Formats: sequence, C-alpha cells, structure tokens
Amino acid sequence: MSTIEKEQEGAVRLNYVEVEGESLLTLLEGVSSHASKDKSLPILNAVQIVGEGGDLIARATDRYRLIEGALRYKEGDLEASLIALDDIKQIITLLKGHKAYLINISRMGDLLQVSTALAFSATFTLLDGNYPPTEELLTKCEGEPVAVEGMAFNPAYMADYAKIAGKKAAIKLYFTGENKPMRVRITGDKISWRALLMPMKYSD
Repeated sequence: MSTIEKEQEGAVRLNYVEVEGESLLTLLEGVSSHASKDKSLPILNAVQIVGEGGDLIARATDRYRLIEGALRYKEGDLEASLIALDDIKQIITLLKGHKAYLINISRMGDLLQVSTALAFSATFTLLDGNYPPTEELLTKCEGEPVAVEGMAFNPAYMADYAKIAGKKAAIKLYFTGENKPMRVRITGDKISWRALLMPMKYSD
C-alpha cells in the first residue's frame, strides 16, 4: 500500500492499481508517441489512464491519430487521470531502471503517485479537463472494413507503429470509408492495442 493510501485509509476509497513494471513501460512508451507535442493544447499534450475491470487503459491523441492500450492487472481501480506528457516522460525514465518491479499507481485528489515497495516514489499533479470521447470514436470504427480506391496518410507515423509492434511484427490497416479514419491493428504480447489514423489530403 502506498504512503498516500496509508495516510488516507478510511477517509477515502482506495484508488490504485499495481502492474508489472516492464509491461507498464511498454504501454506508456507506446501511447505517449501519439500524444500532441503542442503545449498550447494541454489536454492533448497528455496521456489519460484509467484502471477498471482488471484493465489499466492508457489513451492519447494528437487529433491526427489516436491510440489506446489495455494492460491486465489483478486488483484495484483507478479513476480516469490525465497526466501531462512531460510527467509521462519522467515516469518512463524511472521505469526503465525498475522494469523488474511491481509498480503501484495510486491517486488522491489531483495527485498521482507512482512507486515500488523499495525502489522509488514520485508524485505528479494531474491535469484538469475533459478528455475527448475516444471510446466513442474507436467503437464507431470497429465495423466491417470497406473497399476504397485509395487513401493518403503521413508515412512518418509508421515509424511509431513499428516501435510499438516490435521487431519483425506486422501492422494492418482497415479502411472504414472515404476520408474516414483508418483502423490500425497492432499485435501485442501483454497489451491489447486499438489505434486510428486520420487520412491526409492528397493531390495527384
């Protein structure tokens, strides 16, 4: 149990999850690649995480693409929490040296603590704001693929998909309609991925 939880036990419901360090690192590295780099858009310059039903779900979007990763865990719940991209990068740096540990993520109010039993503890202030309805968009694009004549997209994004999928793994694009988001299938070992890529305007 984290320090935050020990101090507040009995005053508020427990609000935490415990996950494998290596899997959490993979999840945050993958999702953070899709967060907006524009700091004038703080809600998008961030990653949203939530723990419910045994899945730790992380989401990010930069308006041109969207990704969601789900990682199974054994116990706990974590209400939706919006973490600034700079803070996510700090968490990633910490995790790289502690991949073998179980990581506890706990929340109290607008504070999020990331810790292990012995190795480290770091606390971050969460962002306040309404995150885009990504679940609605992902669900809408899960229907049967349709035939299209052609679709243009930013090839630079393929590099991020390649990093997430890993060496020698393939990704697959499903077309949902003319000028509509492409559904991207990324295979994962312990993480279930869902992603969308918006088409670009293209003149022959």
